[in-house]
Amino acid sequence: MLRPSAVRSIRIIHKLRTAMALLVFAAVIAAGASLWWANHTGLPDAWRGEIEKALEAKQIYTEIGTLRYRPLRGIEATEVTVFSGPDRTKAIAHLQKVVIGVDRSKLARGEVRVEKLELTGGGMTLPVDPDDPNSQVLEVASLSGKVLMPGGRRLEVRDARGFVGGIQVEMDALLLGYRQRLSQMEDEGAEARKARRKMMARALGALQEWHLNAAEPPLVRIRVEGDMDDPRSVRADVSLEAKDFDRGDLRFSKLQAKGEMRGRLLVLDSLELADDTGSVKGRIEFDMNSRDGRFEAKSNLDLPRLLRQVNKAGALERITFQSRPVISASGDFNLPESGPPTFHVLGHLGADNLRMGEYSADRIDSDFSWDGTRFFLDRINVKRPDGYMKASILFDLPLVQYRVETDLKARVWKPLFKGQVLEGVLGDFGEKPTTWSHARLKGWFDTSLPTNWNATGYAEAKDISFRGVPVHTAYVKMALDHDALDFTDGKVDFDYTNYALRKAHGGPASGKGTVGRVKWDRPTSTIIVEAVDGDFWPAPLVRTFAANVADHLEQYRFHEPPKMHGEGAIGIGPGQKLTDLRIHASTGSGLDYRFAGADLDLNRVQTDVRVGPAMTQVRNLTFDAYGGSLRGVLDIEPVKDGMVKGEFDWTKVNLPDVSGAYGFDKKMKGVVTGRIEFSQKGAGTENLNGSGLLALEQSELFSVPVFGPLSPLISGVIGRKKAGFQEAEEAFCTFDIDKGVLSTEDFLTSTPSMVFTGDARADLNDMTLDMTMRMNARGLLGIITLPFKPFYGLFQFRGTGPIHEPKWTNVMFTSPPKRQEKSLMAPPRAGDLPDRAIEIQEDGDGRPTRKRAR
Repeated sequence: MLRPSAVRSIRIIHKLRTAMALLVFAAVIAAGASLWWANHTGLPDAWRGEIEKALEAKQIYTEIGTLRYRPLRGIEATEVTVFSGPDRTKAIAHLQKVVIGVDRSKLARGEVRVEKLELTGGGMTLPVDPDDPNSQVLEVASLSGKVLMPGGRRLEVRDARGFVGGIQVEMDALLLGYRQRLSQMEDEGAEARKARRKMMARALGALQEWHLNAAEPPLVRIRVEGDMDDPRSVRADVSLEAKDFDRGDLRFSKLQAKGEMRGRLLVLDSLELADDTGSVKGRIEFDMNSRDGRFEAKSNLDLPRLLRQVNKAGALERITFQSRPVISASGDFNLPESGPPTFHVLGHLGADNLRMGEYSADRIDSDFSWDGTRFFLDRINVKRPDGYMKASILFDLPLVQYRVETDLKARVWKPLFKGQVLEGVLGDFGEKPTTWSHARLKGWFDTSLPTNWNATGYAEAKDISFRGVPVHTAYVKMALDHDALDFTDGKVDFDYTNYALRKAHGGPASGKGTVGRVKWDRPTSTIIVEAVDGDFWPAPLVRTFAANVADHLEQYRFHEPPKMHGEGAIGIGPGQKLTDLRIHASTGSGLDYRFAGADLDLNRVQTDVRVGPAMTQVRNLTFDAYGGSLRGVLDIEPVKDGMVKGEFDWTKVNLPDVSGAYGFDKKMKGVVTGRIEFSQKGAGTENLNGSGLLALEQSELFSVPVFGPLSPLISGVIGRKKAGFQEAEEAFCTFDIDKGVLSTEDFLTSTPSMVFTGDARADLNDMTLDMTMRMNARGLLGIITLPFKPFYGLFQFRGTGPIHEPKWTNVMFTSPPKRQEKSLMAPPRAGDLPDRAIEIQEDGDGRPTRKRAR
């Protein structure tokens, strides 16, 4: 049994226990109530001040809206503003919710030390420029992560995640915090941060135009290390991954980038962008302070298609590639705060099997450069089955400058000049399987004004034709623009293999010449020709620039290429009145020219030809024909059925040869001297009109029996065939030609004892003759013939029929024309007859004229 004292002790202990339990319970209730009240109304301002001071010790300058205590987590701060410095004037971030971890042991002693900041699902806003209250703001959503501050200057960010503009960003960092001082480095760090934010804002702004893959959003990973007191020591490893993003019709399947950021320098060591046609890989360096950068890249993307998607195709709009082009490039750029970016790019383009409009190529290679406004293609090398082209082109729009070397044929370039004069010029060239050409040109053109262009250079070719004229080789320098096509220092070797005149007469298969200048002048509508020299047929040469003149020159059928010299102007179109082309030609070989229905065979021809707008003048024409020498002048209208006017004189031309040419009796002997003035419209002899004179010498027109019927007997007895006969060896007449009909009334010939006069009508159209001859026999022959005629000594004969073989009959004597009376009736005297022979002498102009005997 317990003692009363023991019982009292037990009762006191029970009461103490009950009181302690009640106190603990009350304390728990009070603590819970206090926590509820603190979380409901926020922790006291003293706590916010202490935590702000603790963060400031870590160089994190903040203002906290409210504080709440979260059991098992820590102190939760909401509406947290982060400033750039202790003056708290420049806000650099706004955080919706932050859990602050403190050292509990020190907190129990009344000391606040922040060891951790935790962000869980909140958001943050970052002004791009803290100095500008209206600055663009970066919105970070779904933000989570931890910031550990174990002590000293060490700062660690773990598993920081968030979404910026639809892009997932992950970040880890291990940094040394700021010292308790301001320095130039601090200012530089602030500038670097500002530059990084602006760059990020600009990039995000550009991304707003793209549709991103919501199921797999782009991911940016950043790991930062360094001393924040020394911005140059800060290093950030950066990587970017994106899949299936597009903008309009521009789609990409992959974007990958890896690199690092050192202070203000961003370096992407690897960058790859791919679509369904290819990819571009490269490297980029960018200084965020100076905003200067450099890059290297290599691409086999379908570049023209991409440029068309962004409306920047320009000259590449019409280009298609059968295989993807390979482009390698490097350069530098600058992204200014305001204004367009600037670029300086160098690179190389290579592609197989490309086509641009009507053009195609097996291979193209080119170096290129671009400064943002000017685009330069250098060492362009284009290969085709039919040749190559090497070029350099500078696009300084609207001006384009170029240099070109090529062996491509003229037809390849024709489509470039639709509607231009050069389209017709290039279309005039013809080719053969053996054709070869080579050209070098330089020039420029204005894309805003099609008529403003210029080109200079030279071209050479082999085995070509121009306007149907075949050429072995040709070389020419050129200076071309909209108003003039100027070709100088030309050399040409014509191909006469199939030329009709060479086939007809033989001769060389080629003709070489030089051309000082052939210039087409638009303002005057003329072709200017200078210093054309060489041994060539004139018509093929002139046909290359004046076909109508060449058609006329074909009438002069040289047996071999003559020596030519030409210069002057040829009017075309409205400028025909300015035509004044002068040609000198000479040849020691033959020339055929059709005159009065017969082909004349001329030799040692020399002439000056002047082609005017409505008339071609032939002057100083000299040549040999049929054993004699001839001179002449011609005025020719070079149109269909045009008028030909002229005059010829000739000396001692062989009569048998002329007779053969015109179908007369080839047995006729003698030489002919004479002169003719004529005009002819059209080709037929029925259009021939004119007048002239003829003198026949050393001929045997006929033999007259001096002793009448006894003359044959006397010649037989003596043994000489011509004994008892007198021969008429000379004759003279003037004539007129009207519509191809030649007529004369003063034909005169004589022997020592008789005089013959005649009048005739020779139709050159049907080659018929109607001629009356009258004879006055004197002396012994007159006595012998007395019984045969009622008129003493007078006889008359008439010849009709074909010119080459007329039929002669004795007819009744009729009165002669007055022009014959004196010559026929004057009694001849033996001593006078030689002096009475008609002579042909030259007048003051060197032309034949008639001189009668005294």
